[in-house]
Amino acid sequence: MEKLFIRAVIILFIYSFSSLSVHGQDYLVTINNDTVYGKIEWKTNTTVFVKNRKGKRQFKANQAKLFKRGSFIFYSINTGFPEYLLEVKKGIVSYYKESHLKSRYTLDYKKHVYLKYNDTLFPIKVKSNAIHKGYASNTFFDVQRANVHRNISYKNGDLYKKRYLNDKYSLNFKLCFSHILGIDNVLVKLIYNDNYTFEDIEQLVDLSNEHLKGKNIVNYVNPLLDKKYGAGYIITKKKDTIHGSIKLTGRFSIKNKVNFLTKAGEEIVYRPTELSEFSVNRRIYKNIVIKKKPKLLKELIKGEISLYRDLKKRRNYATKDLKVYSPVDKKENYLNLFKTKPSVYNRIIKNNYQYFEVKSMIKLYNSI
Repeated sequence: MEKLFIRAVIILFIYSFSSLSVHGQDYLVTINNDTVYGKIEWKTNTTVFVKNRKGKRQFKANQAKLFKRGSFIFYSINTGFPEYLLEVKKGIVSYYKESHLKSRYTLDYKKHVYLKYNDTLFPIKVKSNAIHKGYASNTFFDVQRANVHRNISYKNGDLYKKRYLNDKYSLNFKLCFSHILGIDNVLVKLIYNDNYTFEDIEQLVDLSNEHLKGKNIVNYVNPLLDKKYGAGYIITKKKDTIHGSIKLTGRFSIKNKVNFLTKAGEEIVYRPTELSEFSVNRRIYKNIVIKKKPKLLKELIKGEISLYRDLKKRRNYATKDLKVYSPVDKKENYLNLFKTKPSVYNRIIKNNYQYFEVKSMIKLYNSI
């Protein structure tokens, strides 16, 4: 009897261990809802392979619903053809980005991001929406905006697709939110008043979802902002935090001026080096000295491991203590930060995660 009990405990332990091992792996969900666990080898924006004990299987985007690699999930979305898109935000309005591999395999490639609402996919061309220092001023859509809302009802999908999705112009990000929320929505008015830029699209998706859940959007935004100013704060070198608004100048760099408008209406101009930190539209920028050189870094992830980006040099830095900043590059020295959690570190090595997947790796580390 005792031997049977011990055997049962051993079997239960093995089953539990194997179950944890499986569910700690990357996986793919087929079009038939079968889950295939294993090492995901990502070849193109339309093709992945799953390698496990049963061998190596190829899955085109039309054969799968999604796959998970690290902490990121890539969905199969028909953008004109089925391809895998990174899910950045999920909700009533979802936000997707294209695979970094797409440009290598697509003729006349132009980078897009996508919003999805009520099963309608809104393509947004990145370049045309990031011009003019981030303000997405598109003459075609500025001129046509009034006609759009008179002539296109959201339910009339055929007319929408015929007139815009097949047009040589991709949708302006401002126009997308006005389609989703309505031209009279307070958030849409702020977007057209240039209180938000294309860089704020993730926050705009969050705010849109709050509104569509029935929450009062005025509790989350300031409808009285001056044109081209976003809500934020500054932190002085003396660690004083002052709330107000900051003029949006696109991507801030160490050479930019920070035009800060106090709640009393006084405008004060700072150099980034005069501030410890500032924030606009929830984007946080820190004044950091790395190897004796001052840098203005944008905060991408805050946690046990934090991630920052130098927008001027287009380089990411990972840190645990906000003192030592490890560059994220092909040298892979930043991987030492993950060694304190062997399960995560071993998963990174085993699955050959790359430096351009660092956000996924850090989120995985911070979640455990």
